[in-house]
Parts: sequence; structure tokens; C-alpha cells
Amino acid sequence: MLFCISFYLSAFAQGSTLKVNWFYPKDAAKYEQLTDLDYNYGDSTYGKTTQIIHCESRQGHFEFVFTKKVRTLTRIIEYKEGGVGEVFNFSTNRWEHEAGTHAHKDMRSAPIDTIVYSEHNLYAFILLQDHGGVVEKARFQDFGNVVYWPSFEYPLCSVSDEDKDGMPEFYLTYYGASDGLDAKELKQIVYTTPATPTKGKSFIKSKATAYYAVDEEAAQSYRIEYDSNWKQLSPAIQQKSQAILKKDKAKRVP
Repeated sequence: MLFCISFYLSAFAQGSTLKVNWFYPKDAAKYEQLTDLDYNYGDSTYGKTTQIIHCESRQGHFEFVFTKKVRTLTRIIEYKEGGVGEVFNFSTNRWEHEAGTHAHKDMRSAPIDTIVYSEHNLYAFILLQDHGGVVEKARFQDFGNVVYWPSFEYPLCSVSDEDKDGMPEFYLTYYGASDGLDAKELKQIVYTTPATPTKGKSFIKSKATAYYAVDEEAAQSYRIEYDSNWKQLSPAIQQKSQAILKKDKAKRVP
């Protein structure tokens, strides 16, 4: 069972402290009472909010918001005789038979397995609270399709101040599963504040990508690529990024 977790990270160089809290859909009322903000951020456009990381710092209160907008849901129910395809109707909230596939009435055996496929859009936002509500400081988006299924790795998404400069960094990690033909990718984006902020540029986006072979047991095929911005991050932030990638590899590669 998930609980709202709170911890403190001291930024000794600036004498500041980050207070970081995680909120899931079950914590919506608690979040709204704490922040006076709606838990569901732009749900008509961006879908359901799946997680919010609330960060209080000397630079202000930040909301790291994750949302998922499902476009289509299909599933295959496997029998010995073959597979029955179904499509989810969002208007009726019911599964309906998919034309061109077997029908349940023709199956004589019991269902063996069910495989669900989701085509969806992922969004994430860094918001800064002000007296008028919130200001969107950064936006992430990645859209799936019939052969690519991105998903947030929620335990690997976080906010911290690794370089102790008093300004939080935002770590966004997500995995892109594929149809088995292309390499699977774990992407990590780190949002940091530029040393000299400029108009229209609140955060610098750095990226590390870990490539997993189609055969997940082929550990020798695993590799990581870093973009030019990542290579300029402070050693402390790079170490945090690499620790996250290492944790994910330990889970996927025996």
C-alpha cells in the first residue's frame, strides 16, 4: 500500500532545506488541502493525474505533476482455440468485441491469459506556485502507439538538491517498451536551473538513455548514451542520475 512520504534534504551551502512530499490519486484531498490547488491538472486535456511530487524550497513551492491520457485500450483474451479481441468503449465504460477476431461464444475452453494494450500520451509538468495560482515552468510529453508503450517509472522519479545550491533538480524517468523488434529504452531527463537564467528558459533539460536489447538477458548489449547537457551537469547530479540508471538495470538484467 502506498503512503504519502515526506523527507528533508539539507542544502548546506545555502543553509536551505527542501521539503518533498509524494501524492497519489488516493491522496488528492490531502494534497488540495495542503496546496489549495486541484489535484487533477488540466485533466480534460492531459488526462488523469497519476502522481504529484510537491517540493517546498527557498526558491518557492514547486509541483512536479505526472499525467496519463489514454487514447485507446484493447485486449486479447487467449483461449486454446485462439484469441478474442476486445476494445474498450469509454462512453459506456464497457469492453466490446473487436471485429475480425474470434467470439467468446465460439470458445469451448476456459480463458488462459489476457493481454492489455494501451495507446496513451504521457505528460509531466514543473509548476511554480504564485499568488495567482501556478506558472508552468517546464513540460514533458511522449506519445505511445500500437508498437511503443511508454510508461513512467514512478519510484525512479524524484526531486532533490544534489549539488547543494538551494535549487531543486527534477528527475523524470520513463521506460519505452516495444513490439520486440527495436531496442527498449529507459530515458531519464534531469531538469536543472541555469546558472544565469534567461527570459523564457526556466530549466535546462539533460538526458541519459539506457538501451536494453530485445533479449533482456543479453547484458553485453546494454549501453547508455548521454547528451551534451548531461555531460555538463555537476558531478553530484551525474552521480544521482547514474545511481537511478543502475537501479533500473539491476531490476531488468539478471
